[in-house]
Amino acid sequence: MEWLLFGGALCYAELAAAIPRSGGEYRFLSRIFHPAIGFMAGWVSATVGFAAPIALAAMAFGNYLVALAPLASPLLLSLGIVWLITIIHLSGVQTGAAFQNISTVVKLVLIFAFILAGLLLPEKQPLQLIPTGSDLATFFSGPFAVSMFYVMYTYSGWNAASYITEEVRNPAKNVPLSLLIGTVFVAVLYVLINFVFLLTTPKTAIAGQLQVGEIAGRAIFGAIGGKVASALISLV
Repeated sequence: MEWLLFGGALCYAELAAAIPRSGGEYRFLSRIFHPAIGFMAGWVSATVGFAAPIALAAMAFGNYLVALAPLASPLLLSLGIVWLITIIHLSGVQTGAAFQNISTVVKLVLIFAFILAGLLLPEKQPLQLIPTGSDLATFFSGPFAVSMFYVMYTYSGWNAASYITEEVRNPAKNVPLSLLIGTVFVAVLYVLINFVFLLTTPKTAIAGQLQVGEIAGRAIFGAIGGKVASALISLV
C-alpha cells in the first residue's frame, strides 16, 4: 500500500509541476481528458473522498473517548467534534491555521511518545516479520481486502497539497516536495506505530478489536495509563 501511495505522490507531483493550478484531480483530469471527467472526480472527492475520512476519524474519536466517559454517547461525541472543528475553521483562516498547526504538533508528539515507549518496553511479543507460504492465502482473503480500506483512510490527505497549488510559493518545486516528503513521513509513522502495537500486545487481544490503540496502551502503560492513552489517541 505504501509503495502504491508513493507512486501516486510521484504522479501528482509531476502533474502539479506541469499544471500549476489549484484543484487536484479535478484540474488534472479536466485538462488531460475532459471537463466532465474532472467534474465527476471533484464530485466524488467532495462527497466521499473528504467526507468518509472525516466521519471515520470522528467515529474513532467517540469510541476512544468513551474510555474516560463510559456514560457518554459515542455518536454524540463524534458529531460534537465535527461541529466543533467546523466552527473553528469558520472563525477565519488565521484561527483555522493556528488550530491545524497546534493539533499537528500535538499529534506528532503523542505518536512519537507512543512509539518510543513501546520500543523501550522490556517485555515484547514474539513477532514474525518475514512472510511465510501460509500468508499468501491471507493476502487474497476478503478480510484483508476490507482492511485495506481502513489503511487508505489512514493516508487520507496525502495529495492535499495539489488542491492549493496556486497558493504555494514556487509551486513547481514546493508542491512536489510536500507531496513526496509528506507521504514518506506518514508512511514511516504508520508502519512504526503498527509495529509497536504488534510488538507490545498479544495478537489475540487486538484481533477483531476497534480500540487497538487503547488495548496497546494498557499493555504499555498499565490500566490507568491505557485510559490516558485512549484519551490522547482520540485527539490524534
